[in-house]
Amino acid sequence: MSWLSGGILSPVNEGGVRLRKGLFLGILGLAFLLLYVIDLTFDNLQTDVPKALLPFLALVVSDLLLLTEDPLQYSRSESSRHIVFFQAQFPRIYIQRQYNLPAGEARQRWLSVLRQWKDENHPNHAYFVTLLRARHGCRAVFYLQRVLLWLSLLSFVALAILAGLSWWGGLDLPGFYSLQNDSLTAARIAFPFLLFGLYLYLRVGNRPDQENPTGVWMKWQWINDLLKAWWDQNEGASIKRR
Repeated sequence: MSWLSGGILSPVNEGGVRLRKGLFLGILGLAFLLLYVIDLTFDNLQTDVPKALLPFLALVVSDLLLLTEDPLQYSRSESSRHIVFFQAQFPRIYIQRQYNLPAGEARQRWLSVLRQWKDENHPNHAYFVTLLRARHGCRAVFYLQRVLLWLSLLSFVALAILAGLSWWGGLDLPGFYSLQNDSLTAARIAFPFLLFGLYLYLRVGNRPDQENPTGVWMKWQWINDLLKAWWDQNEGASIKRR
């Protein structure tokens, strides 16, 4: 059950990140489908609940199995300020520049330190755990922001399509696809605004500003600055600056 430990935006391990990614997409995606696409009244729970669970599980499983990339860690994109900020904090980049080492050598030296700290009995194991948790927190917020933004935009489009169909009236469609459906209209209008509001809330509370980061990005910068200072005082002292 360690996958469920930590706060909703503070997974403590890789499994927790992937589980939260899947749940974010599954829950919000299912809500979108039930509001705009799938006509389920839940009058018959034995038939309607499985119909709702099927797309939910499909979204979760597809995310867990297929959408496993980590753009923060591996993307070379310079257009995303989140990716640029995240990678700019890497101690190996600091070591490479500060000690004028080749990129490969700086990377290997830093990875060698992390491999030692990975041992639970190592005195600096707490550094390793804090680094991983900060990384997982950044990934969770980064992913949720993308899900909220794209689903809110998709919901606005779906709302506009339903409004157009209701206004035109040239198609003999079920009442579910009409904005005159009193049981769904309020939720359909509120849903995209709610998602976009949550996106803005996360965006404002988690700013990847190099000079003044906030939220998870501040924690990421803090732990990496701490590790850079440790390197200077320990491993760096044995390297003659070139």
